[in-house]
Amino acid sequence: MASTPSSTSKGSPRRVGVLGGTFDPPHLGHLIAADQVLNALSLDQVLLVPANRPWQKVGSRAITSADRRLEMTKAAVGDAAGLSVSAIELELGGPSYTSVTLDALSGEHPDTEWVVIVGADAAAGLDTWHDTERLREQATIVVVNRPGADFQPPTGWRWELVEIPSVSISGTGLRRRVAQGWSIRFLTPDAVIDRITEWGLYHEAG
Repeated sequence: MASTPSSTSKGSPRRVGVLGGTFDPPHLGHLIAADQVLNALSLDQVLLVPANRPWQKVGSRAITSADRRLEMTKAAVGDAAGLSVSAIELELGGPSYTSVTLDALSGEHPDTEWVVIVGADAAAGLDTWHDTERLREQATIVVVNRPGADFQPPTGWRWELVEIPSVSISGTGLRRRVAQGWSIRFLTPDAVIDRITEWGLYHEAG
């Protein structure tokens, strides 16, 4: 399983999606979004990129260590065709900012066109992200939303819309279910559940 975009023949530009997140834990909603965008836009690859330190969430709740979130994300993706996991934000260290991540990825793969995959809620807050002027230049924003939903992104961004099946799963909900002793089977891959159980995660909802 590659951690960065695989190479192609010289002169063949690649279009790669970047789906960042805390992934605490990763779940089927993440995988569905990544796979639907991969196929809808005929991307060469989608990278799932766990944040090292998610700056928008620090202080709001306890966050599982980055190395464990990375391992759970790799377990979730498994050998799914077209999807892979990148540790780039852990390697960069510090708070995770999408513009910094794209700079690092572009430095390694200068001929790749990047698209950043976000949900509608996150897209509505794009103007609050770090270094938005730079981010507008770096990538097209791909907004995933339920079919027929009305959405208008902030002005000034290059964006595409991909409608995906409506799946109401969240990391918050999964952590709460684990804390309450409820099943999360079929909400996240079994390999992720195995690690949550092994590490004793989420006994307290957060």
